[in-house]
Amino acid sequence: MRIRNFSRWDSRFFIIAGCFMLINTALLWIRYDSNYQLSILWTAIPAIIGLASAVFGLIKLYPRASANAPLVAKSGAGFALLAATSLSLAAIWIFAVAVFDEGIPDPAPQGLLGLIAIFMIAMVLAFFSNAIAFFRHSGQRQVGYLLTVPLAMWVMMLAVGAIKGLEVGLSLDYYANGLIAAAFLALGFTLRISRSADS
Repeated sequence: MRIRNFSRWDSRFFIIAGCFMLINTALLWIRYDSNYQLSILWTAIPAIIGLASAVFGLIKLYPRASANAPLVAKSGAGFALLAATSLSLAAIWIFAVAVFDEGIPDPAPQGLLGLIAIFMIAMVLAFFSNAIAFFRHSGQRQVGYLLTVPLAMWVMMLAVGAIKGLEVGLSLDYYANGLIAAAFLALGFTLRISRSADS
């Protein structure tokens, strides 16, 4: 079945997400590999924007995913909304502490780490659900494969976090976010190309 008249914003959101995750990766490298003392806030801002854009991209994928697997697509949309809620709460906390307090403490408080853990678990489930939906359509499996890249990175971070502590797992973003950025950009361009083919 060919999908027509779905929003162009699914591809745009993923391209925006990929660009901001690349900025986040560059700032992480500056923070850890240079003598310049960069605040964690400056690495957090592009990551929050990039991940929020990816969540909106997932929500905009719902029409495509529901055509392949309606129940799985509903689950994916629900988990994406949970991810959006937990990310919003974490972002509000980070900005409030940065503006009204002495800055973001390092290491981060357990409450913030808990919100980030909820966000990551919800994102894993949202990406997993959408990947399954796209694998069920032979013409859109490439989208499913690309959705598994950030999924694999977050599963790895959560697994390391479960074994060695969440903060250790989150520190893998230094390595993982570049691959996630590349996957988001590839998703954006793949969705744009497939839209042109479907029209």
